[in-house]
Amino acid sequence: MMRLEDIDDSFYVENDVNGIVTYYLDPELTKPYTGVIYNKWQGKIESEAEFIDGLKNGLEHIYNEDGEPIQINECRGNVMFGITKEFQKGYLTSVSIVYNNSYIKSLDVNRNKEIIDIQKNYYDVTKGDKIPEGDKILTNMSYERLPKYIRMLLELSDKELVEYEFKRDNPYLKPPYNI
Repeated sequence: MMRLEDIDDSFYVENDVNGIVTYYLDPELTKPYTGVIYNKWQGKIESEAEFIDGLKNGLEHIYNEDGEPIQINECRGNVMFGITKEFQKGYLTSVSIVYNNSYIKSLDVNRNKEIIDIQKNYYDVTKGDKIPEGDKILTNMSYERLPKYIRMLLELSDKELVEYEFKRDNPYLKPPYNI
């Protein structure tokens, strides 16, 4: 798999109005890049991510100044989509289910991976949840309207979420996005 720095001269980029960058290997913008893109800060790798068809589709790793992972994200179409795990000093601190950069469910854990707090930003009327009133509808999403992959992740137990292992070839993170 190709691996290039984000400032590599091989890249041509197209920005949309939201600042989403698509990476290409030709000036006509017809050959989207597939491979890994990394960026550096003060000579050290700050992040690296898998790209398919010019967009972040796969795993993204973010590191601190000592090169230790501080966050691992599943991404699809340049946004976080799936599981996100955060770390501090080598220990897992949180696991979240994220849909298009919106945190749907988050678990905070201690060094023993015991859950110390849960935040839930969706509702499921089939499990007795009440539909939010007023402005809450903007921050709470109906379970039924979530994509299949996100619903599958929400069906995992809290323990399964904490123990979740990222899969390099996760089909839900690759185009076409119809599964």
